[in-house]
Amino acid sequence: MSNSDQPLGAKRRASQNDTSRNTLDTKHARLEPEMRTPIARLGIHPLSKYRQACPQFKEPREIISFSYDETRQMRMDNHQLKYYYPPRIDPMPSLFAGFEQQICRDSTKNEHIDGLLNALAYVRTKNEAAEPNDTRADFVMYRGMLTRIFVTPFSLRDAWSMNIARVGATIYVEDNVTDEMIADRSGSSEQHRRLMYSGYKFETLCMVDEPPETLSREQLDEQLAKQAREVVNTHSEYCTVFRTQLGPHSIISGAEVDCIDRAKPHEFPNRSYRELKTSRCLDSEKARNSFERFKLLKFWAQSFIAGIPVVTVGFRDDEGRLKEVQDIRTQDMPRMVRGKPRMWEANVCMNFANQVLQFIKDNVTDGGPDTQYRIEYSPEEAQVQIYSLGKRPSFLTA
Repeated sequence: MSNSDQPLGAKRRASQNDTSRNTLDTKHARLEPEMRTPIARLGIHPLSKYRQACPQFKEPREIISFSYDETRQMRMDNHQLKYYYPPRIDPMPSLFAGFEQQICRDSTKNEHIDGLLNALAYVRTKNEAAEPNDTRADFVMYRGMLTRIFVTPFSLRDAWSMNIARVGATIYVEDNVTDEMIADRSGSSEQHRRLMYSGYKFETLCMVDEPPETLSREQLDEQLAKQAREVVNTHSEYCTVFRTQLGPHSIISGAEVDCIDRAKPHEFPNRSYRELKTSRCLDSEKARNSFERFKLLKFWAQSFIAGIPVVTVGFRDDEGRLKEVQDIRTQDMPRMVRGKPRMWEANVCMNFANQVLQFIKDNVTDGGPDTQYRIEYSPEEAQVQIYSLGKRPSFLTA
């Protein structure tokens, strides 16, 4: 899905205008009085300094997976894993159908990175790690934080803010969820909420509860009809926790996974995972350019980071009718925009992210869960800045 993936699935399904450029959001960048002077700055420009060979990136390898059930209870199993089946678009289904009946998560609750930490603790307790160092890394953070860093060179209007704590050799990163962000989630317009909902509805139309290859035609028809009637419940999620490496930086990350193409394999299940996205129909050159410049960038970053090979995009009209479904391979996305004016470049994103992780390592030096830092990207200054917050209640609450 995925969108700006907030911790394990509190994801933004759509913007106020699907094909317009993201507007400047300065809320994340407002500084508290005691942290107005950064301890370190990293300039974004010139982007040419990042136009070099890509740093090494290791294919993500799953450590564990887990589920959140319909009541938001965490389960160390694959209970919420769903299987992809192409949605029927004749007749065209409405992605706004059932909007009033949806069951929504409490948007005022900050889950921090509890799910990720609980999963890693479970692996250690059960001694289920495939390798001794599986649950140790230089960085632990959700995919959404990595995505924001990756796309920054080509999303220069989008501010972001994250909290950081170093414990031993590991640096933990979480979203800096502010009261203003919570108010925005609660107070968005009905049209915006409908666009967000359309992403969840698209998922229900694309997923069945069992591997399609194990179902008869009658069973498959029954499951598809059930999914079409199902009430959207945003409490439910299936999540993967994986280990990867960018340049010299080992990373443990977590991400919601929309669905899988077949029965889950034991080795590298990410190769069978699939992302599901929605977009307004590309009915003009301007709309296509905006899609490729902004949405495709985020689709690529999210899928690349988690090693997910395919993104399925449902294109809808302004009335919410699903008109077309297209599969886009993650590895093809950079080629789709290569050579086009004002487009993004994968190597710039990767080199920039590699530099930011090194920047964090170099400047987040004091240890302990209650010693905190904040890292922010400021569009006004075109800089990534690190602030020392001193002693704070720890966000490592799991």
